[in-house]
Amino acid sequence: MLKAVLFLQVVLLVLFLGAGYFIYIEVGAISLALEEAMGVIEDIQDLLPKLDATADVVSSLQGQFDDAFQTLNDLSMFLGGFFELLQQADTNS
Repeated sequence: MLKAVLFLQVVLLVLFLGAGYFIYIEVGAISLALEEAMGVIEDIQDLLPKLDATADVVSSLQGQFDDAFQTLNDLSMFLGGFFELLQQADTNS
């Protein structure tokens, strides 16, 4: 009877040691994944000011492009009217 109890104690001890080792390995893997995630977060934090500055530049350029496109639209309307007058002059001649 004592041998059976001793065997069960040894089996339980081995199971607990195996479970502890498994948990230790999993915690190590989770720790490694968290370190990688923190590195990515730091990289993103480094890029955010640059992205903000880029967004400001693009926003200012958009205002300039709007003015340029309005000028091009006005030029297109002028040239369209001019060519229309030329076509009318050709048909009248």
